Amino acid sequence: MKQLNTKEVLPESGLRRNSIYYNLITSINHTIALLISGSYDEVALFINRAYREIDKRHFLETTYIELCRDYLRTLTEYLEDNKLLSSNGQNLLKMKE
Repeated sequence: MKQLNTKEVLPESGLRRNSIYYNLITSINHTIALLISGSYDEVALFINRAYREIDKRHFLETTYIELCRDYLRTLTEYLEDNKLLSSNGQNLLKMKE
């Protein structure tokens, strides 16, 4: 999680609202905040949004995008392995497939 927001990895100008990365970065950072607060179904919602952004935008495979994919995969496994999602949250994760 920490690596995703480092200056070395974060796309330059990625936090500007007109950046093509903005929606992805926001979705990723929402998952972090919601995970910390224990709002697991909402984490699933933003995992879904992040995956859709990656699929829709066809980003170049930069270090940031690779880290996002790894993070989303690991986070999904964590939620599923620990049975932290309601059926609604589980359905949100399945929508990405």
